[in-house]
Amino acid sequence: MIDTGISLGIKGGVYAGYYSWQEIVGLDYSYPSSKGLPLWYAHYDNDPSFRDFKPYGGWSTPSIKQYIGDHESCGVDVDYDWYPSSTRNASRSAV
Repeated sequence: MIDTGISLGIKGGVYAGYYSWQEIVGLDYSYPSSKGLPLWYAHYDNDPSFRDFKPYGGWSTPSIKQYIGDHESCGVDVDYDWYPSSTRNASRSAV
């Protein structure tokens, strides 16, 4: 699936936490990261930073962190995500 997506020009990524990655494929499975797919992980610690990140799956640093889940805002449940400002600036300039 990863190789087909890449060959079709689809930009994708992986959403997985440390423990789910460990349970499903094992911490050393690194094929997605070796193909350049970014990691988005969730850790609901109310801390918009990567200070808590433990490397797994070949990723030494993630791209996005979901740090609050199912928070009610304006009458709907939303999740809060964070990524470094250097990444935000790079994304904006690429558009």
